Amino acid sequence: MKEKDINGILRFIILSVIGVFLFLVPIDGAKVPIVLIINAVRSLFGNFLFWFVFLMLTWLMISLFLGKVKKIEPFASFHAKDGTQKVVFYIAAWVIIGIIQFHLIPDSIFDDPRIGGQVISLAGGVLLTVSIAGWLIYFMLKSGLVEFLGTLLEPVMRPLFRMPGQAAINCISAYMVSPAVGVLMADQYYQEGIYSRREAIAAMTGFSTVSVGYMAVLASLGNVGDYYGQMIPLLLLLVFVMTIIMNRIPPISNKYKDTYVKEMEHGNEKGSSRFNAAVELAVDRSKEFSLKTFFGNFVPSVGVGLKIIANMIPLVTITLTIVYYTSVFQILGTPFVPLFHLLGLENAGLIAQCPLLGFIEVSLPAISISGQAVATSSCFFVVMLSMIQIVFMTEAGNAMLGSSVNLKITDLFLIFIVRTIIAIFLVAGIVHLIF
Repeated sequence: MKEKDINGILRFIILSVIGVFLFLVPIDGAKVPIVLIINAVRSLFGNFLFWFVFLMLTWLMISLFLGKVKKIEPFASFHAKDGTQKVVFYIAAWVIIGIIQFHLIPDSIFDDPRIGGQVISLAGGVLLTVSIAGWLIYFMLKSGLVEFLGTLLEPVMRPLFRMPGQAAINCISAYMVSPAVGVLMADQYYQEGIYSRREAIAAMTGFSTVSVGYMAVLASLGNVGDYYGQMIPLLLLLVFVMTIIMNRIPPISNKYKDTYVKEMEHGNEKGSSRFNAAVELAVDRSKEFSLKTFFGNFVPSVGVGLKIIANMIPLVTITLTIVYYTSVFQILGTPFVPLFHLLGLENAGLIAQCPLLGFIEVSLPAISISGQAVATSSCFFVVMLSMIQIVFMTEAGNAMLGSSVNLKITDLFLIFIVRTIIAIFLVAGIVHLIF
């Protein structure tokens, strides 16, 4: 690297500081600035946020017609990769939100606050989170920080996690912000050529944890708020252990190939130290930042968020209906009863449905035992397990389906089952150490 490139180094440092401050520095309890920004915008919208969701889905219908039927640009390009299944989901999402907002079918599941109310609330939250975080994450991606830490941490991350050093930021960002941000960052890494397809899938399904702030909500729902302080480091430890294991066994180890969207430039470390190579790569990346491209990135971020919620709404509506109006999950959870007895977990029958409920929504396991006579140790088990399962369809799972790595719901369910089985033994072991 040229010694005279002081401006490049300063640009790298300034942009990195902005990115780290936005996504990683708690300034209000456990909340980082990006979370406060999202919450502030949500407060400004108020109840109009739900109408905003409907208006945005209406715009999606218009763009779908202009792109798919009339073949008008840029709408045709926006919908170029949207197949029949996604088009059907988009239309269904618009219809569902319209029914909920206009109360077109009174006294139905759409008027049930556990279903209609939950669906529209989740849609509004996810749309804002993905749009705003996806826009501001540009500071992280173009600052050079990813390349800098990636180069420095490569000797540690590769042997342990079979992933590039940049994955460290991916993990921490989700942990501090939200699962959707973890998926979004992994997808961006994949499109930039930092991750291979296998690594992107491993990161999405391994690092997209609930945030530190939302952990408090889950702990409260599960009546184990007193253990919140212990849950924070334990979740991070479990994430690391699970990633080490999952990346070495099927399906991640053998089903997905190390193919790249594009080749990423790597530093030449033969003539310089690893640190100098890291700085050189960081400076080169920071040169790509400009205010024009930063502001221009906002509309594509909203587009990504819109497609995610359009995929999410029909699935969440169907699955929540099954949860609240049928006994399917109680029946499916029956095989877990003897396993929980074997592991010495109390109230095995009451918590048996919780592992599969975690595939639908991360809070459902805690909600399902709230108010019931369940031992504190089993409540702790349920909450910790739901956090480490990661693949839940109301947010992270649907974001994965909408990403560019081309995952199917059957892929996600298989990964979820493998994660769940391993996590059950790990979390049960922790329960016996604490209680």
